[in-house]
Amino acid sequence: MSEDLPILLLSGMGADGRLFAPQQAAFPNLRVPAWIDPLRGESLRSYATRFARRVDPARPCLVGGASFGGIVALEMAPHLQARACVLIASVRSPDELPWGWRALRLAAAFSPEQLGTAAGLVARFLASSLPAETRQRLQRLARPKAAFVRWASWAVSQWWPSPAARRLQVFHIHGALDQTLPVRYTRPDVVVPRGGHLLPLTHAAEVNRFLRESLERARSAAWSPAGLR
Repeated sequence: MSEDLPILLLSGMGADGRLFAPQQAAFPNLRVPAWIDPLRGESLRSYATRFARRVDPARPCLVGGASFGGIVALEMAPHLQARACVLIASVRSPDELPWGWRALRLAAAFSPEQLGTAAGLVARFLASSLPAETRQRLQRLARPKAAFVRWASWAVSQWWPSPAARRLQVFHIHGALDQTLPVRYTRPDVVVPRGGHLLPLTHAAEVNRFLRESLERARSAAWSPAGLR
């Protein structure tokens, strides 16, 4: 049975395991690891390597995630015996990010802490000229308790897929009405009509079906460690 292959799914930067409650109920071998704290100034690749060592099931598995979790999963997969990586409302590279996220590349010179200060100032003094979603994202970055979100946003601003991540077998599902990561910038295998950014909750049946299909494809495909291909 395909279900005996362990599944590791990572939530978004502002979410936790509750995002995948419908999937955890349907797949007994599914785990949603809690985020670990990043080291000061740590890159996304370095973080993903440490995280992979922490959660490695030491056997073939399927790894994936939603939104930011999918990005981290891409960089974790080469350090696991991952048969494939599943992206749920996520992206394969910075080229698939909308302009608001790409603009964060300009903040690469900042530290995560400085990014929060800068975000607060921009949200305060340029509020009337910013789209509502951009303003809300900046305000969120400036919150005192948003340390992980600040680091994650900063890390994504500097991220570029590693060669091993680019060689992964990737299965991608996306919502047609996703406003956070618009589908028009991406290359998903499956587009869910009327689906938004919280697909695992709002369209659980579609995501569960996609996971089952991904498991079957991952088990039947020839596999070799991504870093050695």
